[in-house]
Amino acid sequence: MRSWLLRAAIPLAMIGGLFWPTVLTSTFLAGERATAQVAECDRGAGRSPLKCTGTWRTASGDTGSGEIYGLSRSDAGHTVEVRVGPMGPYRPGPRAAALPVSLSLVWLVAFGALTVQQVRAGKRTRRLLAEPGAPGDLLIVTGKGAHKPDGRRSASVVTLPRPVPAAPGVKTTYWEVRDRAGRPMFRVEQRRAGKSVPEMVVWDPSGVSGHIIRSTGKDSPGGYALLALDGTPVGSVEPFAGTKWGAYEFRDDRGVIRARSSYRTPEWVLRLGPASSPPLSRLALAFIIGQRRRHR
Repeated sequence: MRSWLLRAAIPLAMIGGLFWPTVLTSTFLAGERATAQVAECDRGAGRSPLKCTGTWRTASGDTGSGEIYGLSRSDAGHTVEVRVGPMGPYRPGPRAAALPVSLSLVWLVAFGALTVQQVRAGKRTRRLLAEPGAPGDLLIVTGKGAHKPDGRRSASVVTLPRPVPAAPGVKTTYWEVRDRAGRPMFRVEQRRAGKSVPEMVVWDPSGVSGHIIRSTGKDSPGGYALLALDGTPVGSVEPFAGTKWGAYEFRDDRGVIRARSSYRTPEWVLRLGPASSPPLSRLALAFIIGQRRRHR
């Protein structure tokens, strides 16, 4: 249900971006005619927009006072013809329409790009779901755990007490992933310094051995290295071709793809390959859960 609400919010937001231009057009064309006496026009401090105030009287005899839109500083002290609509009195023209139309265009472009991303993500996810494979190799992952496509819980996440920061300025979260029976599968120490990309240390239940998931930075934008605790490479996480986030391939130390994932609001789909080793499967699951918990 939440997934559908989030997806529906995007086109609704785009429609909302048309509200202001639509109201302005209606005001310019069908708003009630009025005569306004402009008292003053002041821009205020800094880069504040020009604000003109005054009084007005409509053709039907109604009066009002307050802000009048679409004017210039030279209109102060003069009488101007305006149209009164739901958003107040406007003098029709480019000056009144410039700000709301430009803001609406930015709004529509931004949400249009987001819609395109959602459509592409949906196609990637549907292809991943449709690929042949054992049912147990497919997981739906959120920040709270993972479940099978039929809804059966596979893993759950338990937040552990925050450990002492490894160094000043380093934010650390600590969480454990447990199986259906409540047994620990692995623990994750997620660290972030400033605005850097979070780094994860994935420990086995004993806390003795583990691996590191570390961003490769500028060497491979959007990619991550999978390392043993001594720094030995054991694999990598790489974005799908043409993407920087939202779809990843998990490769072993020979470069062979062992798992793939794709994001669809508000969850990830993770498909583990039949030859994926237990450590790589744990790292893939930890990485995807971490994507949903990285901003917490």
